[in-house]
Amino acid sequence: MNSGPVAQAYASPGYGALPEDEDSFSILKVFGFALGMLFSFQGRIGRAEYWTIGLIRFVIFVGAAIAYGSTLQPVNGELDSLVFMRGFVESTSGVMFLLLFLALTVCLYSLEVRRLHDRDASGFWLLIMFIPIVGGFYALWLFIANGFFAGTPGHNRFDTGHSQAAVFD
Repeated sequence: MNSGPVAQAYASPGYGALPEDEDSFSILKVFGFALGMLFSFQGRIGRAEYWTIGLIRFVIFVGAAIAYGSTLQPVNGELDSLVFMRGFVESTSGVMFLLLFLALTVCLYSLEVRRLHDRDASGFWLLIMFIPIVGGFYALWLFIANGFFAGTPGHNRFDTGHSQAAVFD
């Protein structure tokens, strides 16, 4: 019988499971990892993760917007902005869309901050986006820089234990 490391990793039948360690699998760890990938503001991510999470986020947003728009009833044959805005507070689908939009916005800022960290810049640079007119141009520049420019090679001041982007950068 093999008594190597693989054979010793499991408990014998009838004696219960071994204590959970860092490398073990659990649904809560997977769920926590997924939430961390979407909503954490610490660490770094590479371009591949940035694009993957960003595209998934965009598809979910467009699908939710289409689903919300299809629930609205046009007035006099038109769907004007007043009907659209009133639907946010008068219907459960509107409230659900607003909550989803809020979560996707936090996800967007999380992605941008962690991508800035990969380029060795502070996440506070995102505050420029709230300046009228200038913020729009900065948001476009940020999208280009974060999406296409390589991150800092090696370690930088924003590294955490599991934050090295190994795919693209």
